Amino acid sequence: MDEDLYGSDLKLLVETGEYAGIGVDLTVSRKGELTTVSGMENLGQALLHRLLTRKGELADLGHPAYGSRLHELIGEPNTADTRELIRMYAKECIMTEPRVRDIVSIKVNTYKDNPGAVILDVVVAPIGSTVPLNLVFPYFLEVA
Repeated sequence: MDEDLYGSDLKLLVETGEYAGIGVDLTVSRKGELTTVSGMENLGQALLHRLLTRKGELADLGHPAYGSRLHELIGEPNTADTRELIRMYAKECIMTEPRVRDIVSIKVNTYKDNPGAVILDVVVAPIGSTVPLNLVFPYFLEVA
């Protein structure tokens, strides 16, 4: 049932470390086959990529409203006002995802070891499920 509601897709790995934020890679199994995600895992991956894609970036592909405005905050100071904008932009973006019934909570916390980053903690209520989906990831306001 999860796969019917939330679909399946190629598994994408967000770059980390030195190349964080540059892009994503396809993942390959030990047999050399492309790996996939389905169900709730696919919804989580889709939300992450929706948040990390610049709104309008896919306009030429027929999806002008896909993505978020989070990129507009790169270079801004990590203040309470900026964190509130992050929360608002994340909410605006997530509510365009048709597989999300409601947002339970969005928290934007300071990142203890990096003053130029925040931790986005999102809990959504997916359609057709009583089990919430939690997505936690760092978002960098400073370009390394």
